[in-house]
Amino acid sequence: MKRMLVGFALSLFSALLFFTFPADTEALSKADVSFSSDAMDRGGVILVTVKADEQKAPRIIWLQKDVPLVYSASDESWSGFISADLHQETGLHDCMIRELSSGFQERYPIRIRLKDYGVRRLKLPKAKVELDAKSLKRIKNEAAVIHSLWPAGDISPKWKGQFLMPVDGDIVGTFGRKSIINHLHKSPHTGVDLAGKKGDPVVAINSGRVLLVADHFFSGKSVYVNHGGGIISMYFHLDKILVSKGDDIQKGEVVGLLGATGRVTGPHLHWGVRINGNRINPLTLIELSGALKE
Repeated sequence: MKRMLVGFALSLFSALLFFTFPADTEALSKADVSFSSDAMDRGGVILVTVKADEQKAPRIIWLQKDVPLVYSASDESWSGFISADLHQETGLHDCMIRELSSGFQERYPIRIRLKDYGVRRLKLPKAKVELDAKSLKRIKNEAAVIHSLWPAGDISPKWKGQFLMPVDGDIVGTFGRKSIINHLHKSPHTGVDLAGKKGDPVVAINSGRVLLVADHFFSGKSVYVNHGGGIISMYFHLDKILVSKGDDIQKGEVVGLLGATGRVTGPHLHWGVRINGNRINPLTLIELSGALKE
């Protein structure tokens, strides 16, 4: 009996030597990672896509922050946006991608470039530019409130698919331009100004939750929407606000009516977007998100 058991064990061992276990066909590789570009300007955005099933969510680290990702079941991929603030240091920066179950880890160099967005010159009433002590105190308090909002975007993504334009109007103020107001140099323009008539509907560019409604010195009646995944959108100079803080809203839902409140020369919408706290050109987000599926 012992001799039979030994013989069976040897036969089994020999069979195992020639048996090839199936490879992990879902293991991540460099070929599964794609970037919409390997370079961007200050204020730019790059779409990162990783082919991996829902159980193998990759981790993307950019500028020492985790990049929130959304999953698309239709093509089994994870997508997210990396961005560069208007004041981000230029040069090469590594984007790290990891997937724990397969042990995959790669660094991808991304170049951030300096860009001259030009200059805009505005003429405003003296009281809107040369501010008194009361106005300066108000502005300082409002700035502190706004600054506290950016970490709130780190919740799970509520957005899906392509982002929308908030109004159907011509661009009358481009992103990134430095401002000279009444011959005084001011901060660069951190959004896009869109033309429209007072009372035109302004819609949410994607689904999310209303983070703040306010009436501020510079931006007038304002709505901030947290789309999750590090993305927050802003709608300024509204004539009327139609949502409340904490409201869950859907892509395309009207959040307010276009107006001329705050420091403005006439009716228009100032539309801004931050990604992971970075001030970015929102038109780039619209363009790149066209590759995303619902």
